Amino acid sequence: MDFQNFTTIDKSWIGLPRDDDAFKAGVRNFIDYASWDLEPDQNFFCPCKDCNNNKRELVSVVHGHILWNGFMQGYVDSVYHGEGDGQVRETTNTGNVVQDDDEEMSDLLQEMNYDASNFYKLLNDAQVSLYPGCEKFSRLSFIVHLLHVKSLGGLNIKGFDALLSLLTKAFPDAKLPKNFYEARTTIKGLGLGYILIDACENDCVLFWKENADKTSYPVCHASRWKTTELNVDNESIRRTPRGKNIPVKQLRYFPLKPRLQRLFMSSNTASYMRYHAKRRPNDGVLRHPVDAETWKTFDKKHPAFAADLRNVRLALATDGMNPFGNMLYTHSTWPVVLINYNSPPWLCMKEENFILSMIIPGPKSPGNDIDVYLQPLIEELKELWDEGVETYDISKKENFKCRAALLGTISDFPALAMLSGWSTKGEFACPCCGPDRCSERLSNGGKYCYMHHRRYLPAGHHWRHQKLAFDGEKELREPPHLMNGDEIAQQLAHFRQLQLGKNAKQTGLTEITPVTFEHNWKKKSIFHELPYLSSIICFHNVDVMHVEKNICETVLGTVMNVEGKTKDNLKARLDLINWGLRPELHLRQEGDKVVVPTSSFVMSPKEKESFLEL
Repeated sequence: MDFQNFTTIDKSWIGLPRDDDAFKAGVRNFIDYASWDLEPDQNFFCPCKDCNNNKRELVSVVHGHILWNGFMQGYVDSVYHGEGDGQVRETTNTGNVVQDDDEEMSDLLQEMNYDASNFYKLLNDAQVSLYPGCEKFSRLSFIVHLLHVKSLGGLNIKGFDALLSLLTKAFPDAKLPKNFYEARTTIKGLGLGYILIDACENDCVLFWKENADKTSYPVCHASRWKTTELNVDNESIRRTPRGKNIPVKQLRYFPLKPRLQRLFMSSNTASYMRYHAKRRPNDGVLRHPVDAETWKTFDKKHPAFAADLRNVRLALATDGMNPFGNMLYTHSTWPVVLINYNSPPWLCMKEENFILSMIIPGPKSPGNDIDVYLQPLIEELKELWDEGVETYDISKKENFKCRAALLGTISDFPALAMLSGWSTKGEFACPCCGPDRCSERLSNGGKYCYMHHRRYLPAGHHWRHQKLAFDGEKELREPPHLMNGDEIAQQLAHFRQLQLGKNAKQTGLTEITPVTFEHNWKKKSIFHELPYLSSIICFHNVDVMHVEKNICETVLGTVMNVEGKTKDNLKARLDLINWGLRPELHLRQEGDKVVVPTSSFVMSPKEKESFLEL
């Protein structure tokens, strides 16, 4: 057989029944062509309906898969198996080349470092117009737009297939995919997919690396697979249903390295990756993370990393969300997003420039066990710090080793406890004060009150000497010492890591080594595996939005005396009596009634009307 002329052979046998002799002969020819230069024990992509060119198998296994399952739909041009070079040239010479909005898409594909087969297939779709004479869309860009519409509108697969069917009838000359499967397969070559990692239902462990082949976790003994409950002789028995095993939980992890490489492969973003050093104004105004002390100190301690301006600084943000949009159904899914701090401030905080790192499944919040799910990301971050990844910089037309560092996390206050390991509840809740706390428990309010904020004022500030307006005492102390990375590392050196998992307490595995200092640590965070963590001044940060929102709601609820929202309630007045503060606000007994004096800061009805008219 002339393997080099395989593209001229009639491939009509691909659509024949699998028991047809012509189909079997065609499969043999295909296998011979695709494996003619492979070793007997070498694997290659399997194009059967189940594998979809996503798995590599031995030649004999691929042969059996195709005979049993048939070819994947739409796989006529064998671009994954050596075919396509001449075919792409023919298409690009005779087809309609798109010159309008798709120039950017074509440029992007030409800048990628993928293997030749994927590149040719993508280049083919990027060059071929949607229909003869179309100068606005190529086939690839139109498919991308369609899938974007599906995502924005929450359209299910059935509805998407119906839309494609309607478009095909209305525009018969358009080169549209037949269904969602074919559309998704077309863009898979872009290389920005995700990895599915099975997880324990109790958040104990990921079935990954050394646990990849386990069917249950030895500690909690929970099954990796979904099971059904049967009642046999009045005894409840759980068993795995027949057929394909279905994981109870799955983490969706989006590898970071190819996404960082993409930033330098596109001419639209590569030049911005050096903005922090080359293009920003250096006028002393804090407008970008590079102007903060955290960045400057990090560069001083790691000059080799700072020497290459293209090395990437990242931040991690996460919070729980209900993906179903129905608050009656409690479900907490946690997306973890990375933010590229190399880019300008008007770009790095835009939604389209966020790097989705993983989606932690619900239905419950991972809580303290979020470290279990962060393992793949931390491992990749360590590799990016130690070794980097080979990357092509289109702006300089050269390859370089791209390294990356995580400079901090951004979250609300409860999530800060999950990420840092410092509990944000109780006597030591303030992570800034640490052991040098100034907290008092309110006997009537039943909560801790964090007083003595005047310590943060300048030494000569006149409020420090006012007694009656505050707690009845002068405040002459210095601000509390902010623990640095080295001090935190010394504290956690005496702390034994606890066993993660929802049922760890029941199994008695949450032993903590007694220490001689007061603290609020509940675990040693997985971020401490990063070799540079101790050199970062402030790693865990509370996002501005939550601070502004909560403070604004509290102030407005108090000054407008909103029932259920004001902090100036009956319990607060009783605590003032116990502390002997603000006698003008103490409750008074007048006959059979208890009078609650009106606070000076509460708005009158007319003041409320004037305020709401603004």
